[in-house]
Amino acid sequence: MKNKWKAYVLMMVALLLFTGSTVYADTSGFEHSSKGYYTVFEQGTDKEIFATSWEVDVGDRYHSTDNKMYEVVEVDRDGKKAYAKFIEDVKMPEIDEIFVTETMQTARREKQVALYFSHNAESYVPTDGTDSKPGRGGIVEVGEAFKKGFEKFGVKATVDTTSHEPHDANSYVRSRRTATRLLQKGPDAIFDIHRDAIPKEHYITTINETPAARIRIVLGRRNQNLKANEELARKIKAISDDTHPGFVRDIFYARGNYNQDLAPRVLLFEFGTHEHTRERAENSAGIFAEIVTKALYGGTTAKGERVQGEQQSSKGTGSGLTWLFVIAGLGGLAFLLLSTGGREMFSKVRGFAKREFGSFLARRNKRDGEK
Repeated sequence: MKNKWKAYVLMMVALLLFTGSTVYADTSGFEHSSKGYYTVFEQGTDKEIFATSWEVDVGDRYHSTDNKMYEVVEVDRDGKKAYAKFIEDVKMPEIDEIFVTETMQTARREKQVALYFSHNAESYVPTDGTDSKPGRGGIVEVGEAFKKGFEKFGVKATVDTTSHEPHDANSYVRSRRTATRLLQKGPDAIFDIHRDAIPKEHYITTINETPAARIRIVLGRRNQNLKANEELARKIKAISDDTHPGFVRDIFYARGNYNQDLAPRVLLFEFGTHEHTRERAENSAGIFAEIVTKALYGGTTAKGERVQGEQQSSKGTGSGLTWLFVIAGLGGLAFLLLSTGGREMFSKVRGFAKREFGSFLARRNKRDGEK
């Protein structure tokens, strides 16, 4: 009977561990295509809506440059084509002409973000000589430029260059450890830095006479933080539309979660594509840092009105990290059960609870007496 009870407990723990690992790490198999790219057309027409090197799946959504929402309804994997239907015009956040103020200096705590690279080998052919450099690709230099841009506006940026190679279906599973480690340091937001792999004509642009690359925001639609991350993504695009129309080219809602289930304000950015120079992406990173800073921390409109930043309006730290701690705790209980036996384990747990609860009551009675 005792052994059957142990087996039952271990089975339940294993089930919970499996559930946590699959629900909160559903990333494999839904990233960049290894063979070409997809072109997505409007349903029933030959009108091209967008192109992407991401694997496209039925149910994916696309927020276009002109703020229209589409949903993918058909995918031809052999022909690398897909078809999407128009859903609605997206109501964007109302953003007046915003400029960065000195609000950073009046903050009670340091503003900080973290950057990492699930595909750290991604590179830019004209500058790096290849589209992939194992160890430290050109995308890492773009991340460094992004960091400098943040620092210019009073935001501390941590760049983690941990390698997550090879570039395969498990890249996001490996980078999940990096993202979790960075989140434990308490940043206001965390960004995964990438580049696309489609023709450069989709991305190249000029901003204030400076060669630049447009930016795509990618949201994982299979995670409980989608609404919070979507809110930040739309705010970033709204500010970009106001200051540099078309600079943020779109928002792609892809299958998977890309570690965005770990916390709110976790996004994936694509800085251009492999066919143009890395300098274009680095120039964009500096410009984009200002836009993201405004979206996170707010600013002041031309009328003197306060604009609330995403960091000030969003709450919660994400249930993804909570699940990680729950899973770790269950693993610890299972180990204790195996090593000590059921009765001894419960005896230890009961003794711990009695000591801690008694200590809590003593502290509370002391405070009540002082009052």
